[in-house]
Amino acid sequence: MLINYTDIFIVSAPACLGTDADSLEAIMAGNEAGANGCAVDLDVTADGIAVLCAHGGFTLADGSRLALSEATFAEARAAFPKIVSVGQVIELAKSCAAKLCIHLKDVTSCAQLQLALHHADYAEGAYFTELTLDQAAKLAARFPTLQFMADVLETPDNQGALLHAAQSAGLFGLRVAPSVVTPALCEAAHSVGLLVATTECHDEAMLQRLIGMGVNFIETLRPDVAYGLLPTEADQEQLTI
Repeated sequence: MLINYTDIFIVSAPACLGTDADSLEAIMAGNEAGANGCAVDLDVTADGIAVLCAHGGFTLADGSRLALSEATFAEARAAFPKIVSVGQVIELAKSCAAKLCIHLKDVTSCAQLQLALHHADYAEGAYFTELTLDQAAKLAARFPTLQFMADVLETPDNQGALLHAAQSAGLFGLRVAPSVVTPALCEAAHSVGLLVATTECHDEAMLQRLIGMGVNFIETLRPDVAYGLLPTEADQEQLTI
């Protein structure tokens, strides 16, 4: 992904602005609200097809539950016609020029996702999250053309060791809980070539703080609020005077 460490992307979370978490409408709503990135939950069917799915399955019209792991893609589509394939997700994100944050629910989908992203020439526009440091490191070694982030949900005991491990593993960056992000962590990560993202944040004061620290990817249900907090060109010019 060809970006500067000073770049800030507002990433619309699944179900942003009251949309369905497993829908393309969420991506479009976020884009219209000012987001320049979108986060999606990707899981796999019993026959290994990656689809939008946040909670392991779908609630059908009759109230019954369809477990994704127990249905092939054809069976899932027959029961739940609104199911969305990974190809549709990538094409819509690409048409919106949006960075694509993939919440990886099943690591076995990586081979298929690699093919789909390279076919769409969008591998540099996507990054993978919801992974431990160990999981992310193993996937980065196996799929070196994909971009993986390790989730950091608690304050690290040794920040330097964490950053060294992430850098040595060739990770794209770290996805950090908003309460854990600090200016020192952002600065140190950037200094060793790592980008910083956050898990979901919706509080306006915290969004402002994350923007002020230079977090690169800020995931939120309220991309409209976050977009309004971004510094304008005039603000940036004043900072350089």
